Amino acid sequence: MKYILSFETSCDDTSVAILDENGNVVKNIISSQFSAHKPYGGVVPEIASREHLKNIVPLFEGIIEETEVDLKDICAVGSTRGPGLLGSVLVGFSFAKSLAYSLQVPYYGINHIEAHLYSPWIEKRDLPFPALVLVVSGGHSHIFLVKDFKNYYLVSATRDDAAGEAFDKVGKKLKIPYPQGPKVDKLARKGNPDKFHFPLPRMKKGRDFSFSGLKTAFLYRLKENNFSIDNFDEDNLPDWVYDILASFEKAVVKHLTNRVESATKRFNPESIAISGGVAANTLLREKIREIADKFNLSLSIPSSVYCTDNAAMVGFLTYLKWKGGLPSELNSDAFATAQWEKIGEVEGK
Repeated sequence: MKYILSFETSCDDTSVAILDENGNVVKNIISSQFSAHKPYGGVVPEIASREHLKNIVPLFEGIIEETEVDLKDICAVGSTRGPGLLGSVLVGFSFAKSLAYSLQVPYYGINHIEAHLYSPWIEKRDLPFPALVLVVSGGHSHIFLVKDFKNYYLVSATRDDAAGEAFDKVGKKLKIPYPQGPKVDKLARKGNPDKFHFPLPRMKKGRDFSFSGLKTAFLYRLKENNFSIDNFDEDNLPDWVYDILASFEKAVVKHLTNRVESATKRFNPESIAISGGVAANTLLREKIREIADKFNLSLSIPSSVYCTDNAAMVGFLTYLKWKGGLPSELNSDAFATAQWEKIGEVEGK
């Protein structure tokens, strides 16, 4: 049996995974930097890089020992090479390339968003193409039309804040401790989503997202009602906190799903899926299921562990490249941002 070894260090989680030669996840380990960043209310890039440097060797040694995989059975190594915090990306990128060189096996540099994009196939390999995939996280909000494992096109992107970033920012305003997104989801479950009205973004042209206006509207609601919190205490919050978060979440999810439904009508996919950190949001998962049912489409919503940043998704894309016989990418470079071909530019090809 041959094995794929992969690394993910794009932001604040260090992750290492091993997949077998058929693309099945053998082990996926994630080391959170939660305690290191909590005092600052968000991710500090310099701290993230140092934490990756501290964690990557013990994680690598630990996964090899736990799985008892012999290094001579490693057939390919992959790692995230962007987009992300460049200092963080370089830690996993440099370590993985050096390891691949020493083992004399192919190295594959993985686009972090592409890894999220194809993560719905990790657990549901038979998800049919073409698929419409919503990739939504703290830094990214995209819809892609995926033709197969080699061809995909960007349908929608955010023009300002990402959905996860919007959740984080309103959470910070209410003094919700880091990481804000999952806590906003938890608190919103206790609120009335119809208590406050947040107008949905209206784009004059195109199918892109915009969340900055929603964030501003949230701040105005706080000011209009003289709402404020001195110290966040999850077990002792006024009702308005639950209600305003539930109402804000409803608007964000509605904006996302409106775009998904519109794209579904236009491109007639065989399936839909969501991925990325915000794909773990309870309401979003519920509404995406409703769209799949409405249009009678196959659906894939990854387990939460494959929604957040993880090396298994990096390993799965590494597996696809290795299986496809692509040449080693040892000469590739890391990058901080990425661009994709817009759907409007490829229609008719």
